Amino acid sequence: MRHTNLLLLLMTIATLSACVKAGKEVAEELGIVPSSCGTDGARIEAQVDDASFCADGQIVALSDGHTATITGLGLLGSSLSLELDTLEAGTYPINEARNAIMYMSLGTPYTSMADQPGTLTISGHDVEGHRLKAHFEATLRNEMSGGTKAISGSVDVTYTIGE
Repeated sequence: MRHTNLLLLLMTIATLSACVKAGKEVAEELGIVPSSCGTDGARIEAQVDDASFCADGQIVALSDGHTATITGLGLLGSSLSLELDTLEAGTYPINEARNAIMYMSLGTPYTSMADQPGTLTISGHDVEGHRLKAHFEATLRNEMSGGTKAISGSVDVTYTIGE
C-alpha cells in the first residue's frame, strides 16, 4: 500500500511538471507569454548547467546609485538574484563577499563561492536613465548537498532608486 501511494505521488508530480512546461509552450504560441526572454531594459537570462533561465515572471532592480540588487523570477519557479557592489563599467570578481549571486531552483539555493570566484563585467550604465547592462559567469554551490552549477548570463535592466 505504501508503495502504491508513493507511486501515485510521483506520477502526480511528473504530470504536473509536464503540464507546467506544456502550458508555457501553449502560452508562448498564443502570444500570452513572449517566446524571447524579456525586452531591452527588462531582461535577465542565464544558462545554468544545461538549462536556460529567463526572468519571464517578474524583475525587480533597486539601486542606491552606487550598488544594486537585481532579482528575476521565472514562470517555472526558479529565481536569480545578483548583489552588485558597484555600477561602474569594468570587470569585477564574483564571490560570497563581493558581487554575490544566488540561483534558486525548486527551493534549492545555489550561491557564489569564495574558493572559485566568477567574473562580472558591467558593460554599460546609464546614470540618468537608470539602466544597467552586465554579463556574469560563475560556479555556484549548494551548501547543503555540496552540488555545484555553472552559470553564465546577462542582465539588461532599468532600476529604481531607493534608500
